[in-house]
Amino acid sequence: MDTIAPRPRRTAFLLLVIPLTLLLIFGCTVQVHDRPTNPIPPEVPSRKDGSGYKSEHVFIVVMDGVRYSETFGDPTHRFIPHLYHDLRPQGTLFTHYHNRGVTVTRQGHSTLISGTWQTVPNGGPRLTRPTLFEYYRDEKRAPSTKGWSVFAKGPYAFEPYSSHPAYGSRYAGRHVHGGRQGDGLTENTPEGDVTVLNRVIEVMKTDQPDIVFINFGHTDHVGHVAKNIGEYHAAIRNCDEQMWKLWNAIQSDHHYRNTTTVFFTNDHGRHTHDFHSHGDHCEGCEHIMLLVLGPDIKKGTVIEREALQIDVATTAGELMGLQTPLATGRTLAECLTYYLELNRKEARTEAAHRALYLEQLADRNLIKAAADYVLATTKPEGVAANLIGEVLLRGMIHGQSETKEPRHLQFVQRWIDVHKHAKAIEQKAILGKVILELPSAVRKPYMDMAVQIGDRMLASPPDFADENDALIGGIFLGRLSEVTKRPRYEEPGLRMIKASLRQPDPKRPTDIEKAYELFLLGQAAALFRDDITVMKAYILTAAKALNRMKEDGALWDDPLVSVLDLCGIEASTRRGAMREFTQRREHDALPACVEAMTQQEMRALFPDRPRAPLRNLQNQLVQLIWERGKQGFPFSLDMLRYGVNEAGAYGNGSPAAQGGFLLSFKRLDWRYGGNTWPGPDSGKRP
Repeated sequence: MDTIAPRPRRTAFLLLVIPLTLLLIFGCTVQVHDRPTNPIPPEVPSRKDGSGYKSEHVFIVVMDGVRYSETFGDPTHRFIPHLYHDLRPQGTLFTHYHNRGVTVTRQGHSTLISGTWQTVPNGGPRLTRPTLFEYYRDEKRAPSTKGWSVFAKGPYAFEPYSSHPAYGSRYAGRHVHGGRQGDGLTENTPEGDVTVLNRVIEVMKTDQPDIVFINFGHTDHVGHVAKNIGEYHAAIRNCDEQMWKLWNAIQSDHHYRNTTTVFFTNDHGRHTHDFHSHGDHCEGCEHIMLLVLGPDIKKGTVIEREALQIDVATTAGELMGLQTPLATGRTLAECLTYYLELNRKEARTEAAHRALYLEQLADRNLIKAAADYVLATTKPEGVAANLIGEVLLRGMIHGQSETKEPRHLQFVQRWIDVHKHAKAIEQKAILGKVILELPSAVRKPYMDMAVQIGDRMLASPPDFADENDALIGGIFLGRLSEVTKRPRYEEPGLRMIKASLRQPDPKRPTDIEKAYELFLLGQAAALFRDDITVMKAYILTAAKALNRMKEDGALWDDPLVSVLDLCGIEASTRRGAMREFTQRREHDALPACVEAMTQQEMRALFPDRPRAPLRNLQNQLVQLIWERGKQGFPFSLDMLRYGVNEAGAYGNGSPAAQGGFLLSFKRLDWRYGGNTWPGPDSGKRP
C-alpha cells in the first residue's frame, strides 16, 4: 500500500495562514461596529461620491391640479394610459399620498421642493425653508446649472429659492416660467405643456442638471376655465403623453439612463364635488398621485401606507446622498430596493450649521427672551419720556399680553410713577399714550392722570415746534376719545394731526427718521381712517417704505427700520384702516385717499415710470400695498425671529429695537386664507 509522504512546506504555510486569518476576522469584527448599521450591499456598485445608490439625478414632475380620482383612483385609468400601463409596472405607486397642507399651486410646489409645509400664497413671498437646489448647490459645491426648474405657469406659481437667511439666492438653481412673450411656455394651451417638455430636453442636453423640477400647468388652468369636464379630462390625457415622452427621453439619454429617479406627482387636487376649483381639506383637494421610478425603486409595487407631500424632497435627498437638515418629511424607504439612511438631516456645511443654529434660537419664546433682555439691561428711570421711550414701553405692554409675566408690566408701571410729574407737554403726551395702552384693569388707577393731560391740552392747545410732537399729541387725544368714549377729544386731536401734516417737511436725512414717522402715521390712520387727508399722508409714507423693501415678505436692511415700519403698518391694519386696500375690489374702484393723490405725488413714488398715466400709477400703488402690506406682511413679521440673539437682543439691543420687536413680532400662522380654508376641521394641522 502506498503511503503519503509528509509535506512540510504546506504544513508551515497552514501554520502561518491560520493565525493571520483569525487576526483578520477579529480585526474586521471590531471595525464593523464602527460602520453604519446598513452597509452598502456588495452587489450594488457605489457611486463616485460613495453614497451607494445608483441614482445620480432626480426629476420631480408635476401634473398641476389633478385629483387622484382622475388618475390612479379611476378604475379604468382612461385618462392616464401611459402612466398606468407603461410606467406603473416599472416603479412604485403610492395609493394614499396626500397634500395635508395648503392645496394651492405655489404652496404645493414649495412643499414638494423643500420638504416642509409651506403657506406661501400664489404670487406671494418666497418659501421660508431651503429648496433641494439650495441644499445641493451648498453641499456639493455645484454650479447653478445643475439645478433647473421649468414651469408652464407664470411667476406666481413658484420662486426657485427660499428667504431663509442661511441659504437664499446664492444657492439658487436656474428657473424659467410661463407668461413671457415668445418662448411658448404657457399654461393656457396644450402646446404649452409640449413646450415645457421640449425645454426640459434642451436643458438636459446643454446643462445636464442633477435636479430638475417640472410643472405641466395646463391641467390646472383648464380645470378652472373649462365649460365642461371633458376639456379637463383631455388636458390630463395630454399631460400623460408628455410625462411618457419625458421618461423615454430620460431613458434614451446615456447621461440619465439608469441613473435617474423620477417622481410623477401633483401639487394639489380639486374639490371633490366641483372640479373648477380647489383650496380646502376635502378628499379631492388632498388626495393626489405619486408614482416613483428609478434604478433604486422597487418595480411593480403598490404602497398603501400613507405618504405626504413633504416626503418627496427628503427621499430625493436620500437618493442623492444629500442632507436636508430643515426638511420635516421622512424618507419613503418602503419604495427603495434597499435603504442606506444617507439623509440623516445632518449639518455638514457652514450654511447648514448656521441654519440649524438660527432655527434653534428662533424656536424659543422670543417675546419672553426680548422682554427679559429689557429687564436685565434697562432701568425704568433711565427711559426717557420721548418717542423712543414710547416704542419700548408699548412693546413691553404688548409683550406682557403674551408672556403673562407681571414683572414685564411692572416695568411700565414703575416708569409711569417716575414720569407722572413731567412738566413738558410733549412728555405728558407720551405718558398719556403709554397709560392708554395698558390693559383696562391696570390702567384704571392712571386714567385720571390721562384725562387731566387731555383736558390741559384742550384748555391750552400746545404749539408744537416739531411735527412728530404734534402727531404724538393728536394721536393721544384721538386715543383718549376712543378709550373714554368722550367725543370732545376727537376733533381737536384730528386738527392737531392735520396741522402737523401741513408743516414743511425738513427733508429727513435717514431711513430711521422716516420709519419713526410711519410708526406714528400708522397710529393716526387707525384712529382717523375715514379722513382722506390723514389716510393719504399715511399711505404715501407706507408706500415709500414698502418700495424700499427688497421684495414681498422681506425686511429692510436696518433692523430698527424694519420693526418701526412694521409697527406702523401693523397699527393701521389691526384697526381696519387698510381694509380698502387689502380686500378684493372691483377693478375700477380705488380707495378715496388714492383718488385724491396727484400726478406729482405718484411720479415721486414711482420715478421709473415718468410717462405712465395717473390711473396706472394709482393702481400700481394699490397693488404695492396689497402685495407687501397685506399678502407678504405676515411673512415679514415672521422673518424678525432670525434677528434675536442668544441673550434676547434684537438687532443692536437698543430700547427702540427691543420695543419695536416686542410690538411687531408675530409668528407665521400655518393656515391660508380663503373662503373654504381651513375646511371643516379647523384644528387639523400637518
